[in-house]
Amino acid sequence: MRIHPCGLVLLLMLFAETVLGQVQGIVVDKATGKPVTYANIWVENENLGTTSSETGAFSFADASAVGKMLVVSCLGYEKGRFPIKSGSMTVELVPAAVALQEVTVKQSAQRQKVVVGKLERTKPAHWYATGGTPWIVADFVPYAAQYEGTPFLDQIAFVLWSKVDKAKFQIRLLEVSENGQPGKDLLPKPLIGVAPKGINMNVALDVSEYNLQVPKDGFFIAFEWFIIPENGYEHTYTMKGSKKKLKRTSYEPSILTHQLLQEERNGWIYMKGNWNNAGVKGHDGEMHMNRAPQFQITLSD
Repeated sequence: MRIHPCGLVLLLMLFAETVLGQVQGIVVDKATGKPVTYANIWVENENLGTTSSETGAFSFADASAVGKMLVVSCLGYEKGRFPIKSGSMTVELVPAAVALQEVTVKQSAQRQKVVVGKLERTKPAHWYATGGTPWIVADFVPYAAQYEGTPFLDQIAFVLWSKVDKAKFQIRLLEVSENGQPGKDLLPKPLIGVAPKGINMNVALDVSEYNLQVPKDGFFIAFEWFIIPENGYEHTYTMKGSKKKLKRTSYEPSILTHQLLQEERNGWIYMKGNWNNAGVKGHDGEMHMNRAPQFQITLSD
């Protein structure tokens, strides 16, 4: 098949526009050069973000981001800000220094266990979901004197609803920073889970191996979405006041939430490269920071 020279030029122009219209790159460990999987990536102060793949690669189709700052974070690494360049970027994350904690050995044999924040699915149920950005939603767990006898965190449970099978997500345990926001990770490695399709009433992650005690100033439990192709669910919807059907891709799964009382509004959302608890407007136009993800924790002695 012969291609007319004008046609070849047109194809080259279209290809160039496609490449130039994307921000793309790879996230690597600065010390080893190895890819960093599932890094959380945002254009700073913009509602534009994604997740690095298992090979560390990332991309999003918005050339207007060039010249702005990219905010990249991942468990085990220092959070970094990088100028966005046209073409392919290499983002180097610096490994975080791990502070060794004094370990108290748990009692053996039959251990006492206490369940805090028992899961309850209310009607109607309220869920947190993300349209296309790597939100992290966090709930504060305050310290209580009754935890003295069972100070170790054994298990975290929650309720998920996924429209795709084997949707991946991450649970983060975060200390309280000096300004009251979610701070550094308390665990040395990622807690990555997989959600089956459908409503999963009691998804439980075992964290007993870390011998983590509830900090005296409390801590945050956070749920992080991965913006990766296998988590995507395409569906149609109709805008309010219109009959026109539009397509939208959500990223699974959704997590069940609970109502926050006015005096305990300490739910947080990580978005646009920053933690925020001032309120986020949902698709329905309502502010959604009067709710937080619902977690049940099991403590032991």
